[in-house]
Amino acid sequence: MNYQDQLTLLTDILKNQQAQQYGTEDEFNQIQRLAQSLQGQEQLNETMQQTLTNITNYCSTRDCNNSQQIDQWIQSINESTIPYPHE
Repeated sequence: MNYQDQLTLLTDILKNQQAQQYGTEDEFNQIQRLAQSLQGQEQLNETMQQTLTNITNYCSTRDCNNSQQIDQWIQSINESTIPYPHE
């Protein structure tokens, strides 16, 4: 799974949790794995690094009711202009 696919999957899961105001343990684990994997990218800017850190922390609290925060993360991911490695 390449960088862009990981971002897309992460966004999709966050949107689903936001809409349902609920997340399964598997979803939180997957979000955490995706965020940690993406944090390993060398080209991450500070904003994206902080977004991924916040998402990782979100997995610890498992608070799906924080819709505004999730919106900000999704927007940050969508606006990301970080070049990603081609596989």
